[in-house]
Amino acid sequence: MRKLLLVATLFLMGLTASFAQRVPKIEVYFQRHHTQQDLNNIKEELAVMGIEIEYENVAFDRNGRLSSLGIRVNCKDGFSGTAMTSQVPEDLSFGFVRDYREGAAVPFGIGFHPGKKSSDRDKE
Repeated sequence: MRKLLLVATLFLMGLTASFAQRVPKIEVYFQRHHTQQDLNNIKEELAVMGIEIEYENVAFDRNGRLSSLGIRVNCKDGFSGTAMTSQVPEDLSFGFVRDYREGAAVPFGIGFHPGKKSSDRDKE
């Protein structure tokens, strides 16, 4: 029974690692409309891809919308960083990007990404 459990665990770990390797680029942006549940979901989805994210200095307005946020990201492959904003934007300008593609111009970026707007999401 223990051997079966160990094999099943190793198989699942292999699936997670291979899934993360198949995703060519991960972009995560935090917007004003996000809630605590959204942050929890993002953290869970990133964990499946082998990325750790911790939230710091999180604040919400009286409507439950994200107002300030600090993030600590560890991609577990040598890329990690932190960023903080006291005013979470409405657009897609604050977050992080991990580009796994060979020869990526910017393999990792965190914080504010100038020029990234909500309407750009539909173009990618």
